[in-house]
Amino acid sequence: MRSKDNSYPTPTNLGNTVIHYIPQIAEQLKNKGLDVFGWLAGVGLDVTCLTKPGYKVSISTYSALLKQAIELTGDGALGLRLGCNLLPSAHGNVGLAAVSANTIQQSMQVVERYVPLRTSLLTIRSETVNDEFRVVFEPILGLGDIGNVVAEIALGTVKNVIDATEPNNSPCKKILFSMSEPAHAGIALELLGCEVLYGQSWTGIALNYSEVLSPLIHRDALVMSEALSICQRDLERLDANQSIASRLERLLLESKQGEFPNQNMCAKLLNLTPRTFHRRLREDKTSYRNILNNVRCRLAHEYLKMMHLGVKETAYLLGYGDIANFRRAFTRWYGFPPS
Repeated sequence: MRSKDNSYPTPTNLGNTVIHYIPQIAEQLKNKGLDVFGWLAGVGLDVTCLTKPGYKVSISTYSALLKQAIELTGDGALGLRLGCNLLPSAHGNVGLAAVSANTIQQSMQVVERYVPLRTSLLTIRSETVNDEFRVVFEPILGLGDIGNVVAEIALGTVKNVIDATEPNNSPCKKILFSMSEPAHAGIALELLGCEVLYGQSWTGIALNYSEVLSPLIHRDALVMSEALSICQRDLERLDANQSIASRLERLLLESKQGEFPNQNMCAKLLNLTPRTFHRRLREDKTSYRNILNNVRCRLAHEYLKMMHLGVKETAYLLGYGDIANFRRAFTRWYGFPPS
């Protein structure tokens, strides 16, 4: 999981996230006799934030907390331990709806739709390839190596949800990670209890397709319906409270590589008139160009460092027709050239 120089680069300009799961990490530090107050103070927080529902911090702060927790404990498997220790009940109505589903496939559809209620640091999607059902985890771009920790936490929690639907025999066939094999690979095998593969083309859980369609013993349509109603209301409230800047950033990140929509197209896709679009961005004290540059900055780091693409290819994927313009922009963002 760690890079060769044993460093976790701290991301910047990635917005904010709710501090879900930080209290559980704090508990692990406390159990090891470590200074939780000092850990939080190191990023400008105090212990009261752990008991405030919906408390948000910048993603860079959240990532710094993960990085420091791993450094303090010396435990590279900390994220995986945390995820595997979280029961479905720890995820509120999302967990309740997921374990009450009719099939594993339906359970994963619940997780996929409502994961934004639990974290904004990754997306989860399911797909079927031949006779294999896959639950794929994709950390947001720009997290660097901390994205591996985020994926481990989420993967452990979702595996627990799947295992809760079949308490006597885990239907998970194998776990796959796109990262290189870490020093804690043996611990991962022990915690996850099934085949674990590293250096793969995707990160997630593989199951037999026939098994995910089988009716579950503990399904409860009424409980699921009630839990989903609450989840849907919470999701709509979350979307309504999201700033236009955040919505634009997500839109640009999800655009086809090398083809960012222009301002007028973005306004249309966000169901706004161009005038309202510009006004809402001014209210957020930003602009289309600023957000586009932030997105390009994040993606440049991801393409060059994490995906090992060349400078020319990266410039093309970021929509630069002239590689010299990309070099100048990169130097302005990072203080050194992309090479």
